[in-house]
Amino acid sequence: MYYTIKEKIGSLIKGGFFHIFIGNTLVKMIAFVSSIVIVRLVSKDDYAYLTYADNLYNYVISFAGLGMASSILKYCATAKTKELDKAYFVFAMKYGTLFEAILSLLVVIYVTVATIPFPEAKSMVYVLVFYPILNNVLNTVLCYLRAHGENTAYARAAVIQTTVVFLGSVCFVLLLGIPGIAYARYCAIGIAIFVVAKSLKKYLLNVSPARLAKEEIKSFMVMSISLTMSNLFSLIMPINEMTLVNELLRSEAITSNYKIAIMIPGQLSFVTQSIIVYYFTIVAKTEDKKEVWKISKKIGMITALLITVISIAGIVLTPYIIRIVYGSRYEEAIALSSVFWVVNALNAAIRMIPMNFLPAIGIAKFNAIMAAISCVCHIILTYAAIMKFGIWGAGIATGLVYIGSGIVYWIYFRKKCLESPVT
Repeated sequence: MYYTIKEKIGSLIKGGFFHIFIGNTLVKMIAFVSSIVIVRLVSKDDYAYLTYADNLYNYVISFAGLGMASSILKYCATAKTKELDKAYFVFAMKYGTLFEAILSLLVVIYVTVATIPFPEAKSMVYVLVFYPILNNVLNTVLCYLRAHGENTAYARAAVIQTTVVFLGSVCFVLLLGIPGIAYARYCAIGIAIFVVAKSLKKYLLNVSPARLAKEEIKSFMVMSISLTMSNLFSLIMPINEMTLVNELLRSEAITSNYKIAIMIPGQLSFVTQSIIVYYFTIVAKTEDKKEVWKISKKIGMITALLITVISIAGIVLTPYIIRIVYGSRYEEAIALSSVFWVVNALNAAIRMIPMNFLPAIGIAKFNAIMAAISCVCHIILTYAAIMKFGIWGAGIATGLVYIGSGIVYWIYFRKKCLESPVT
């Protein structure tokens, strides 16, 4: 047993799992420190202009090149030839980036011709115009590397990008003011791509892309659009929750406590996401779907156990963290935070694994439908729960949606794995 565990840990190290996990942890920590430092370096007005511009471009970025970058995780991981592999990569890079460019241009046109709340934010919108485009280029590159199991290169690029954004933002803001953040982001993306260029070249150099057939393009685009819809509805859920809390309760104190309460538990998903990043291509490349089910069951149980342990530790430590970091004025957020540890644990332990592994076996439409249904149910339940239980209702409603949709995802995932013929 000792040697089995030792061999398994050795395999995880060799495969880059711990690079991903530690890398994601560092990215979260650096981003957190960066947000604190940048706020202190710029005026409130300038920070508001940056926030406004970022919010506009976040809509563009959330489309993720119409989901094409995510699709290559499946299609490049299972491509039968190097030529077909490169064809999917080139297609995603070309048309996904073009899609982001068109949306970015529409944002620029909008702020130019429309009356916006912060007219002074136009300059930030203009200087950030290339950010969604370059971000999609990097995201496509990193997804391609993940498809080929280059997890170490993926983690290294993510850490370097975040570090350069942090250090570059400090330097450029001091030299150029708030527009310097845009230049820091551009530099970070360029450096991150340069760092992984060697890993990228060994798959693409001296390979001519195949010509994709109409059916191949159609299949690729169906998955891409399905993933886009699924991601959009998933991203909307927390926004809807915050909106309902604000509109129904209309209390600055409750909103502040709510934001503090969800901040730390909200990071729990990155643990499961690290596991998904590592195992996605393994699942995608496994042709025997019954074997996929066996692997996924094991991953699901280990993830649930890990998330449970972390959540219990989080509930115990959060009161001390809130009191030390935010002060006694947020004392009321402590009990609420415990509820959201449970809520986020349900998402990270039950829902995320099957939801992300379904695209790995080529099923994305179901995710889009489930995401839409979950989003509608979440709005209705959250409204009713907040009206009855106040702020506590937000956690109750979200928890019910997470556990309900999670069970449905697992049932459907099992059905698809066990009904598929062994190849």
